[in-house]
Amino acid sequence: MHEFDPYPKPARRNLRLLLLAPLLGACLCAAAPPAAPDLELDSEVQTHPDGRMPIQQLYQAYLSLLDHGWELEIVTRSQPDGRAFSLPVIALRTPQTGEAVWILSGIHGEEPAGPNAIARSIEAIAALGEQRPVVLLPLNNPQGYAHNWRYLNMPAYSEEVEGQSVGDSSHLLPDPDHPELARAPAASSAEAQAITGYILQWAATYPPAISIDLHEDNLIDEGYVYSQGVLGAGDPLAAAAVRVLEDSGIPLKMDGQTRFGETITGGIIGPIVDGSIDELMSAATVIVDGQPRSGPAARTVLVFETPAAGASLDRRAGAHAALLRTLVQLAQGSTGATD
Repeated sequence: MHEFDPYPKPARRNLRLLLLAPLLGACLCAAAPPAAPDLELDSEVQTHPDGRMPIQQLYQAYLSLLDHGWELEIVTRSQPDGRAFSLPVIALRTPQTGEAVWILSGIHGEEPAGPNAIARSIEAIAALGEQRPVVLLPLNNPQGYAHNWRYLNMPAYSEEVEGQSVGDSSHLLPDPDHPELARAPAASSAEAQAITGYILQWAATYPPAISIDLHEDNLIDEGYVYSQGVLGAGDPLAAAAVRVLEDSGIPLKMDGQTRFGETITGGIIGPIVDGSIDELMSAATVIVDGQPRSGPAARTVLVFETPAAGASLDRRAGAHAALLRTLVQLAQGSTGATD
């Protein structure tokens, strides 16, 4: 399969009109359309050719939520060293505020199933947004997605070299041994600083009741679910996620340990200390500028790890989409797990 490049070279086109077509089309007979962030993309941006949706099409799918009144923000423009162009990290929010469902994906660039599943499920997400507040960060590492790089600074996981994850939250999370201090003096990248800052900025207006983060792992043969919220492995939404993955034919590791030595019970791993964005979402306290403050404190925080090596991308994205749609249905009638 060839790399996606629908525009003639060396022409460089402003794709803003293409990406905002749904919004503009809805406003042709009205007054001037509402202001929206400029999502200009270089037309030479190409996407890793493994069958994943071209990055331009992902943005188009996500921006269809503007037709439903959602609000769009550019969290940051990502341009790691060595990249010739920048790509936007975007967030979309429902106009109604309050206790919310947060949906995240695309933290690691070599895990395309989640961002593709969100694009496939955009109407279900829009329907959820009609029922309750939602915050969507669908593609947190667009550079990694386009190039199939896990991290900003390296293509694959390594036990020897520290990868710069866009979801690294160590600069905000209390040190287990010295809870008055953050675990790291600063964010590991500008992207991590911006994304975690966005979460803290909006967590008061959209307090997260449920947080869902879609992941894959090409180094495992069986998947599992992390449950970082207060109910841990006993969270009923985590159990529901396990059932959906089983029904989708995804091999699951129901007991034993993960490759990181974490205990699995019924396909679920309870709260862990890993410095991730998911630990941040569940954190009751964070450290900001050396001072403790209230954290997002989401009660249900689910992270899905599905095996990537043994199944086609279409099947993996389909399983993630089924999982997302089921959890969306459950979330429509839920304000979060309860004791």
